[in-house]
Amino acid sequence: MLAPTTPPLSTRRAIARTMRADARVKGLRTLWPPLCLLAIVGAAGSLIEGLPAALVSAGAGLTWLLSAYLFWRGWKRFHPMGEHEAGRALEEAAGLQELRPLTGGEDRRISGDDALWSWHQARLIKAAAALSTPVKPKLLWQDAAKALALLAALGLCCLNPVASVRALTFDLSPLVGDGDLVVEVWAEPPAYTGLPLIRLDRSQREVSLPVGSKVTARVDGARGAPVLRGPSRSTRLSPAQGAAWQGQIEITRSGTLTLDRLGTRAQWHLNVTPDQKPQLSLPKPIQIDPKGRLDIAFQASDDYGLAAAFVRIRPVKVPEGLAGRSVFDTPIPLEGAAGENGARRVFLEVEDHALAGLTVEAQIVVRDGLGQETASQTMKLTLPERNWQSSLAAALQEVRLLILREARPYQRPLPVFATLFEPVSGGGAASDVLHLGPIKLDLTDPQPGAPPGIAQATRRLEAIAEAMQQLGLSDLGQLSLHYALERLSIARDVADAHRVAPILWEMALQIEASNQTPAQQKIAQAREALKQALEQGASPEEIQQLTQELREAVGERLQELAQQGASGEGGDQGQSGPQISAGDLEDRLRELEESGSSGSREEALAQLDQLDELLENLQPGAPGGSGQANGLGQGGPLDDAMRQQRALSDQTEQLGETPPSDQSRQRAEDLANQQEGLADALGGNRQDDPSQEQSAEDQNRRQAAEAMREAAQALREGDLNRAQDAQARALQALRQAAESNPQGQAGAGGETDPLGRALPKQDDGKATKVPDGVEKRRARDVRDELRRRQADPQRDKNERDYIDRLLQDR
Repeated sequence: MLAPTTPPLSTRRAIARTMRADARVKGLRTLWPPLCLLAIVGAAGSLIEGLPAALVSAGAGLTWLLSAYLFWRGWKRFHPMGEHEAGRALEEAAGLQELRPLTGGEDRRISGDDALWSWHQARLIKAAAALSTPVKPKLLWQDAAKALALLAALGLCCLNPVASVRALTFDLSPLVGDGDLVVEVWAEPPAYTGLPLIRLDRSQREVSLPVGSKVTARVDGARGAPVLRGPSRSTRLSPAQGAAWQGQIEITRSGTLTLDRLGTRAQWHLNVTPDQKPQLSLPKPIQIDPKGRLDIAFQASDDYGLAAAFVRIRPVKVPEGLAGRSVFDTPIPLEGAAGENGARRVFLEVEDHALAGLTVEAQIVVRDGLGQETASQTMKLTLPERNWQSSLAAALQEVRLLILREARPYQRPLPVFATLFEPVSGGGAASDVLHLGPIKLDLTDPQPGAPPGIAQATRRLEAIAEAMQQLGLSDLGQLSLHYALERLSIARDVADAHRVAPILWEMALQIEASNQTPAQQKIAQAREALKQALEQGASPEEIQQLTQELREAVGERLQELAQQGASGEGGDQGQSGPQISAGDLEDRLRELEESGSSGSREEALAQLDQLDELLENLQPGAPGGSGQANGLGQGGPLDDAMRQQRALSDQTEQLGETPPSDQSRQRAEDLANQQEGLADALGGNRQDDPSQEQSAEDQNRRQAAEAMREAAQALREGDLNRAQDAQARALQALRQAAESNPQGQAGAGGETDPLGRALPKQDDGKATKVPDGVEKRRARDVRDELRRRQADPQRDKNERDYIDRLLQDR
């Protein structure tokens, strides 16, 4: 109990510090026995690694029990210094044991002597104010020895922490017969993510997994079944091969994953990443290209990749047979590599679609591996339909569409039964007659009722089958038609009936192909082979070989058209469609070969489509084989001018790819001079009177010359974009001039063959020899041998350069 006089603040702080220092020292002395015991046992962990797990676990249990007893005993003996004792310690440290300014509470005032008491009180206050230095507890040498021993034991534990933890781990599993547990845990992400297996190490604390991952745990050495507990569900492991236990759970949300076997054996915090919906954007709407295909351009991406993409098509006016089932999904192939930001462009053949010829609403839909879909805005368009040249093929297509546009179910007829009563005699007497009861007979029609669309298709197919001989159908075609009709007749549901549609489509295509000439069939075969090679990323050598085969097939087609024109075949000779020169076809083939060999697959496929358009515009020539009538605008001077203009346009484009410099400006000046010289050579003087009557060819020549001079001026001014536009107009005017030339431009009025080569004047149209199959194969063998030698690194460089020039000039 302190003196009634309150000591100053500095003295009270000294008392508090003294009490805290004493409590720390006494606390450490109390905790030292259990801590030292645990540290010594942990340090001995490396020495007991070979002992049985049950013995180690029992020793760990006894260690913890003894440590708990030592701690309890120390706690009971722990008596920290009180305030009175701290004050007494301060007084003793200051030598004021007799005055006792802090603990002298027993002093009493003498009656009647106020002055003496006041003097005593003042002296106590002054002495108490001087007691501001806390007293440090006394440390013994035993304390230092104990501290060194504890630090040494902890240092040994740090050398082998795994063994120390094992020595101090009290595990009930060895006591019930478990051996050393071997735990393996791994996570299998969903297949659509494409991620490998993820091993869960017991030293890990956090693991990130995709949603839907399956975590598998395998435990060896346990006598009982461990339990795998996940964030959303738990499972008890089942016996596996050998003495192992194995189980699996699916992870659908974040949380804690633990493996328990008489205690927690492993634990992780799972961060589950949800699967995002695919991203989709359309840089341009869906269009119909000139070949009647869907031109689709879109950008799509997903965190784990797209699983599918398709065009979802709905008819604006739903046919009666498709009510309730009018949505059609046409797959979009995703095998090709996507461009930047997932940009893709594909062309889909839809001539065989069930809604061909109808106005529909279409949208692009992409789907990820989890089934999440993202759709674009819908747009209206009319699906193209094939223009059949054969009436029989067109009739089969009509029947096919009737089948595909019918989704109503077959009508099952109501059952019809007949009841008979048939008495049976048991022996002859009337009393022996037995009645067996009614006998029911099923008279139901076994043929189910087809919906109206399929019934109408069946009737039309039967009518075609009756007249197929008059239609000129081959034996194989008649057999295919009978097979399709039989399949349609025995169909019992809509799915069976729809299986007939592919048969009818193949028949229509074969009938249509049979009307093609041999040259057209060769072009189709060569084109399809080249297209497949481009899509599959074939080698440049293979692309060049297939392009050469297509070039030869085109040459045969041109020769075929020339012969038809010479014999007066081919229908109307006065067609005014676009005129095509052999140079145009050769330019397309050369550009196609260069793009395919350089790896520009998309560009090569687009050029192949442009070549198809040119080939479709070819018409049989008129008698005499003039270039105008056969659709080949062949003109010598004009062809030369177009070739020179193309070369100037290419050089201008290359100039735009180089950085500005004195050399590039000089190059532009040279190109301008060449461009102006070509305009002067072509004609179309600037002083020509536009009001003077001119022929269509002269007008086109004048427009071409003006565009060339404008291109030359733009080149001198450094405006390459305007120069290229003017050059494009000049080239277009040259084409129109060639088309408007009624006599052709085959050099001095001479005739040309379908490949644009001049013929002798006395030639009857048959002087040009078309190579036969043997010569073509020989030429191909020579070309292949040249390519083989050019690719041989052992050959002389000069020889390989020479072969390279030969191949380029072929």
